[in-house]
Amino acid sequence: MTNPAHAGTVYQHASIDPGGIAVRLLVIEFGTLASWNPTGYSLLGWLLTDDQWSLALKAALLISAIILAGWGVRTTLAALRPLGVAAGVVMMAALTWTILEAVPIERRMPVLAWWLPISVGLLATGGVVWAAGMTRLTGHSQKRYVSGKKSRSDYH
Repeated sequence: MTNPAHAGTVYQHASIDPGGIAVRLLVIEFGTLASWNPTGYSLLGWLLTDDQWSLALKAALLISAIILAGWGVRTTLAALRPLGVAAGVVMMAALTWTILEAVPIERRMPVLAWWLPISVGLLATGGVVWAAGMTRLTGHSQKRYVSGKKSRSDYH
């Protein structure tokens, strides 16, 4: 039974072409690297410095970055489930090992300091892209299934 209020409605889904994937990757990596990166020019580093900026403004910007990162993590968990996230973590660990084996010992820590936040962003992007793909294929939003149970709105 269709809802007459939604009859003829065409839903616009985000694109999953290379441009759409690139935008998702940039947004999630921006949120990840803005929250923390090894240069010290990050929201967490800025929050810990004593300067003329308001602590409330610093906290608000940090919370905004955490919310952006949390959206990526929540969507990733909903789309990939714990087993999929575990598989992604194993793949990232193998890639990390491969990268570190290719880097001279004296350069490994700086490479690792950059690679870890980038790999978190890559994993979250994979989940967000998977969720978008599943939404386009099935018509059901993956965000509703985070807890493993349908939301109350699914029963109406």
